[in-house]
Amino acid sequence: MNGNEFILGLNAAALLKGTAITLAVTLGGSVVAIVLGLLVGLMRVSPKRALRWFSVVYIEFFRGTSMLVQFYWWYFVLPIFGIALSPWLVAILGVGMNVSGYGAEVVRAAITSVERGQYEASTALNFSRMTMMRRIILPQAIRAMLPAWGNLLIDLLKATSLIFFISISELTTEAKLAADTTGNYLFFFAVALFGYYILARAAITPFVHWLERRFARGFVREALV
Repeated sequence: MNGNEFILGLNAAALLKGTAITLAVTLGGSVVAIVLGLLVGLMRVSPKRALRWFSVVYIEFFRGTSMLVQFYWWYFVLPIFGIALSPWLVAILGVGMNVSGYGAEVVRAAITSVERGQYEASTALNFSRMTMMRRIILPQAIRAMLPAWGNLLIDLLKATSLIFFISISELTTEAKLAADTTGNYLFFFAVALFGYYILARAAITPFVHWLERRFARGFVREALV
């Protein structure tokens, strides 16, 4: 093996490692985004004023401030107050909480788009609010919100490139290091460019389409009965 082959092998291994890190942060961040987005979105339509106000503050904060600056706060500022978080925890919570602010509005819009008659019928059947949301409103709202959530998760995937600033080397960073080492910026940045596209098309888009098909067949309604 000559020197060029050795360097190429090292760069390939580094790119694979960076891709694995990108996928791991995307997966963890997606779980955080979906769970918090659903919870805050439900608070947004809650009859309790305190919960509605909390959700408004949460949504406006994460939508109205820079994700990178949020990373800096979690990673560099919180230790000043005695709260030290690992880079991985900051990365997953950072991308997840930021996207959850947008996701909460998607949840709110989907819930409010359900026909008013559905609420009135649930009240007539003497359903509690929790039962109404779980069995009648959410199954319909989830089907409406899935396409928008698919876009948000793709945005989350691309946002993982920012975790370089809290000392985690992901796909973009490894591509930049490889390009600096070899001088071949065209090739390695093309790998990064199409790498994100392939990850989105191979992982996120098929998963969202699968969920759409399942929910369209009434999967959720049957599962929650």
